[in-house]
Amino acid sequence: MRNVIVITLVGLATLATAVAPTAALGQVGDISKVTYPGWIPSDRVVPEITVEVSYDSVSGLWRYDYTVRNGSTAEQPIQSVMLRFNAPTAGVTSPAGWFQLVHFSTAAGAIPGVTFAAEASEELVETPAGVVPGEPEAAIPPGDSLTGLSITSPYPPGYARTYVQGFAPVPYLPVGFDEPTVVPDDTTNSQRGWTLGPTRYTSVVTTGGRRPAVDGFLVFMNLDRRGTTLRNPAPIALDFAAGGETVFRETLVVELNGVDVTAAFHPGPADGADLVAVFQLGKSPLVVGRNVLTARVEGIVPGTNRRAADTERLVFTVEP
Repeated sequence: MRNVIVITLVGLATLATAVAPTAALGQVGDISKVTYPGWIPSDRVVPEITVEVSYDSVSGLWRYDYTVRNGSTAEQPIQSVMLRFNAPTAGVTSPAGWFQLVHFSTAAGAIPGVTFAAEASEELVETPAGVVPGEPEAAIPPGDSLTGLSITSPYPPGYARTYVQGFAPVPYLPVGFDEPTVVPDDTTNSQRGWTLGPTRYTSVVTTGGRRPAVDGFLVFMNLDRRGTTLRNPAPIALDFAAGGETVFRETLVVELNGVDVTAAFHPGPADGADLVAVFQLGKSPLVVGRNVLTARVEGIVPGTNRRAADTERLVFTVEP
């Protein structure tokens, strides 16, 4: 599955484009245990997902505007797109002929995020396999695309799993059929990939280097000092005052491969990362392979009145 990602930070005027890794088609896998009569896999689509991400400093909300394209070699029209992420939304909209389901739950087995789906057709079609529902009028045919899928959230960008399904006209069970049936779940019976979506960063990965007194001034929530591999585009999440220290955030300076990128960072809510930036190949200092990030911020050394600086240097790898 190929996801094309465009990020625009409104008011701060940065624009970038990146292509995520391509996955093989035919992802349903072993269907030998399927017992539903006439069942058809729903993964015969070739989705490309484009997202424009913008941050509104007045409302404190991030907006994610998605465009979904179905490649010309697809065998089915796209009828649903599920985005799996771990943060609440503030609003979700879809275009005419589509609807959205917001599911954010901590229940066991729940898949938080948003599902966009084409409205079902009321038409019934007679086929040799039985009566099947008609194709949704607004489904995305091969070679076509759909805009108008959007999410707003106070939470900044991170990686979101995507599951895209095609329209597969599975027949209704015949009258009197009462045998148990087995079909793959939606997360298996789909084309799977990655895009960007609202993310609640919850874990500190890097707590500092060799200066324990100041290492808490600045910590990273998705980069490990031992090395981290990120996809393109690469989100970087950082947090201040891990131990409750006094930190002067206005002194923050971040460099990526020797270029000042401090202005690329924007805030998230109090229960996640303090600042997040997303960097892209070809539109930022980010490069394929080895990248070096340095960050510096000043604060007060705990138990003293002495001002000092915490400087971090992290090396991470980016896949094309």
